[in-house]
Amino acid sequence: MKKLRILNALLFLLLASGCNKFLDQQPITDLSDELFWKTADDAQLGLAGVYDGVQSAIGVGNYIDWGEARSDNFTYGGTGENQITVALNGLNSTTSAANWNTLYVAIGRANSAIKYLGKIANLPEASLNNYLSQALAIRAYLYFYAIRVWGGVPLRLEPYENLEGETNLARASVDDIMNQAIIPDLERAYSLSSNSNTSVWEINTGGILALQADVYSWLKDDAKVLEMTDALMALKRYGLVPGTDWKTLFTGPGSTTIKENIWSLNWSFTQDLQGNGVNTFAKIGSSSNTSNYVIDSTVFNRFEAHHEDIRRSITYDTLLKATTQGVNSIWKFYGPGQDGKVALPSNDQNEAKIPLYRYADILLLRAEALNNTGDRESAVAILNQVKTRAGLAAVSAADFPSQRDLEWEILQERQLELFGEGHRWFDLIRTGRVLEVMDPIIRKRQALLNLSVSGFTDSRKILFPISRDALTRNPLLVQNEPYSE
Repeated sequence: MKKLRILNALLFLLLASGCNKFLDQQPITDLSDELFWKTADDAQLGLAGVYDGVQSAIGVGNYIDWGEARSDNFTYGGTGENQITVALNGLNSTTSAANWNTLYVAIGRANSAIKYLGKIANLPEASLNNYLSQALAIRAYLYFYAIRVWGGVPLRLEPYENLEGETNLARASVDDIMNQAIIPDLERAYSLSSNSNTSVWEINTGGILALQADVYSWLKDDAKVLEMTDALMALKRYGLVPGTDWKTLFTGPGSTTIKENIWSLNWSFTQDLQGNGVNTFAKIGSSSNTSNYVIDSTVFNRFEAHHEDIRRSITYDTLLKATTQGVNSIWKFYGPGQDGKVALPSNDQNEAKIPLYRYADILLLRAEALNNTGDRESAVAILNQVKTRAGLAAVSAADFPSQRDLEWEILQERQLELFGEGHRWFDLIRTGRVLEVMDPIIRKRQALLNLSVSGFTDSRKILFPISRDALTRNPLLVQNEPYSE
């Protein structure tokens, strides 16, 4: 017990110094990386710190802000300036989601793990490879988030450890980040991964392949998407669960009987410091308070048109849905309380498990790639696996006159299947449909608020602004146009 307490204290000092040294550019004063990474226990604790960094980067609400809030999935739920600003595409450098601090803290922890894991004496090779694989994959995952949100960002592949180091970096190009970090990190992570690691809470071989499929889908490299999804399917580890088990994908992804979850982010408010629950879903309904964002009428009407869709009543509160504004709670991520009703916990006790990759997600990316390469029948076959599992009627390739029509149907199925899971905004960007989808929606919102109707206004605003905080700290940064500093 005493040893555990000491190790936990050391981890706390490491993580605290990691945050300070990266954000405030101060030298380490409590515990340096060189002093920490000494034993196998340190390796486990250090990797736990990397995952803790991912929790902080995603769990504070960025999962929704970055991947959902600006899409046609949600609209503003109240009169708060920030949520209305997001819903009207009026972001600026003080918008909370423009801040990348927590993301870079997590990257810094991954950098430390990547540098020092191999220097731990007597760490078994299998353990070293497993831990290093995860750290590399997580760094790639975090940089993949960064380029989709801001475009080019500073590329730091070494931990910041002293004042003699390069304190400020200019933004690297998206191509450089892809070619120097994301792609090589994932290739190395895959080569080091082991099929023996099957934990859904860790990014293992399956998670790495899923992330690679996502990356190559973003790059529009259909051949690589098919290669990665072929390899994922060859693991024979994953499959779609029956519709009767769909809810369990979110409430019990770690169950040994659930084969659809590939990588989920675990959260325990007792283990992650009592009173610090996950805030990820607070913005879309985790208590009786008014949500920052509520389901948009367009997707709401699509759900309501098909009561046979088992995802409808599991995804949102259908009991208090008199109007779309009445759908205040997205409750797919929560299990039942003692009274048998869905329990919407307070933020400080919220233990929702965050789905990062599911098999249905990757199957639908494969369907897109098949459609793009002319294999429409195979694409529709995959699409129908997801549709019929949900209770919807199957479709045929003849229902879609063109490749783009079938692509839209796949995207629309992704919208329902993955609602609230951090994908929709990136799907619209990836397929070049942001203005097509969002301009008429924003015009409608502006008219309802008696504002000047201008629509989305500028395709350059697809990217987020860089926060004023980052611009102030680092004079080498240049703001994304057309945002001001």
